Amino acid sequence: MKKLDLYILKQFLSNFIFSIIAFIIIFLLVDLIDRLDKFVDNNLPAKQIFRYYFLTLPWFVSISIPMGLLLSTVFTIGILQKRNEITAIKASGVSIKRIGLSLLLSGVLFSIGLFYFDNKIVTKSMHSRAELENQYFKKNKTNPQRKQNIYRQINDDNVIIINKYNFKNKEAKNISIMTIDDGNLSSRIDANRMVWDEKSKSWKISYYDKRMFTDDNYFLFSQYARDTLIDLNFSAMDLTKESVKPEEMNFFELKEFVNKIKFNGINEPRWEVNMHFKTAFACSSFLMILFGLSLSVQKPRTNIGIGIGLSIFTIFIYYATLKFGQSLGYKGIISPFLSVWSANLIFLIIGIVLYSKSRT
Repeated sequence: MKKLDLYILKQFLSNFIFSIIAFIIIFLLVDLIDRLDKFVDNNLPAKQIFRYYFLTLPWFVSISIPMGLLLSTVFTIGILQKRNEITAIKASGVSIKRIGLSLLLSGVLFSIGLFYFDNKIVTKSMHSRAELENQYFKKNKTNPQRKQNIYRQINDDNVIIINKYNFKNKEAKNISIMTIDDGNLSSRIDANRMVWDEKSKSWKISYYDKRMFTDDNYFLFSQYARDTLIDLNFSAMDLTKESVKPEEMNFFELKEFVNKIKFNGINEPRWEVNMHFKTAFACSSFLMILFGLSLSVQKPRTNIGIGIGLSIFTIFIYYATLKFGQSLGYKGIISPFLSVWSANLIFLIIGIVLYSKSRT
């Protein structure tokens, strides 16, 4: 059986590589056509366009993997049937369910690999792509940016501008705190770095400059090197919620953040929904292989083209169900866990029923 498993896996992996390359090319061309006007309007250099898609490539790979696995499963079983190899395997006393066992085990490995690929590579590349968009796209420059040039009204008289914020270490860089008195700038504090201090629940700055402006357009300049705690009426958690998208955090960062907002009594389900989405989407690799086997063995003599059509239909229904549940979770209609895992549970039950009823 080891030779048979290796033979099937070899066929499966070759079909998978072909499928995923095809999907990536399709996604790349569609996205390029969709964004071409945006690249031209912003005069984006060819080098930066290449970098943009280099950073987008991991995301294309991530969404292509489940689809590629489903199609490659259908291809593999379909080709074995076309060559009458399935008949020969059955004649030797091997069940068709035993043939699919090696593919199902590979689906488990693909799910584990996809989880770590999404959380270690995809989130990092999408974070870098967002910074590139902030730098070159005019639309992002005309509006307050999410991670760069953050503007906040502290109170009626004070405004803060943060050039860049890193939610991982709760650090803000190149900050300016301005005090407005009767429409005029009365004082300004500039610092290179500001860090959230969890113990005191306030921000800590050091090595900062302070300017006090007078009525005759002169100012008094002072420089400080000591650590100073300041209360700005917002926390690192508030800044993270405003400046970072949940999609740009990995599972472990989201889990930590969700625990913090729950501890503080804040109910914002979109963060928890995206946390559970990370695990639910990773498990789609196993589900697609299970469904691919179910589609292939239900009607052994079905044309491969029909199998491909059913596979594309299955992919569409799965993603639509997943996104619909995600929307319900965002609105708080159903629990964050069920909002994204319900699609997996539905497809798992259907897949098991179809696979169990297949002729062996």
